[in-house]
Amino acid sequence: MALVNTLASNLFLELDGQAAGALRTAQPASLRVDLVPHDVGRELVVRRSARVALGEMAAESTVLDNSALTDWVAAVLAGNLSPHDGAVLVADRNYTVQRRIGFRGARLTRLAWPALDARAGKQPVTLSLRWLVDMVDDGPGGGQKTQLASRRKALLASNFRVGGLPFDGAAVTKVELPVLQVTWSSSRTGDLRDRQLDGRAQLGPLAITVSARQAEAARAWVRKLVVDGSIDEAEGFALQVELLDATLKKVMATITFSSCLLLGMDEDPLANDDRLSELVLRFDVAGMKFSLA
Repeated sequence: MALVNTLASNLFLELDGQAAGALRTAQPASLRVDLVPHDVGRELVVRRSARVALGEMAAESTVLDNSALTDWVAAVLAGNLSPHDGAVLVADRNYTVQRRIGFRGARLTRLAWPALDARAGKQPVTLSLRWLVDMVDDGPGGGQKTQLASRRKALLASNFRVGGLPFDGAAVTKVELPVLQVTWSSSRTGDLRDRQLDGRAQLGPLAITVSARQAEAARAWVRKLVVDGSIDEAEGFALQVELLDATLKKVMATITFSSCLLLGMDEDPLANDDRLSELVLRFDVAGMKFSLA
């Protein structure tokens, strides 16, 4: 299978039989064996049985092309928590796979992004994921070759613009994107009492840093919003973050947030000088979508 390697990497991801791109880092699932003692008969002969538990797997990937990985992320954000099968591949310098860490029943537990920061320089936009698995099949790679295919440059965390704010979005210098956490629980259903896994996804807050030149406009909007001492659901609004190319003109990816409600405002300490302070607005978001152009 041809895999995409856009950066100098020897780690690759497969999902449901499709190439999902190169990885910056990968963490195999930990393994724990619990020995369970129990008594047999009146002689109290103690025997042991083993219960094997697998920990989370984790990976970090630079956002480049549309792939099975970005499809998985988009699906989870849309509420589809279906499990997936896949593998982490470890290749040598010649891109020949030396180790294949296959997994089944992958269920996402955490999705995080770096902060988008206008002062971040050339820091790439990455996806950090963690997932639980039902089974791991770790073995040799079988001599499989990877193929260098894409030459698309990584998205940069400094190249973005924000739309939808009730004041000038060009004054936003930093965006801290919500972390998605998925909590999994099991239940028994049907006559055969089959185990049913249920996932509950929750988005963390969205934080936006506003520069000093628009701080007063942001404060005025907040004061007007909370003048009656409450925030109403009807006061939620949509926000859009566009990730741009090096020219800051072409949209390479879009992140949208629905029904954003103000959670709070934090301001830099005031000093006895002429410096103007920035402020941070925090929002609860009802939904988040991600798409590459």
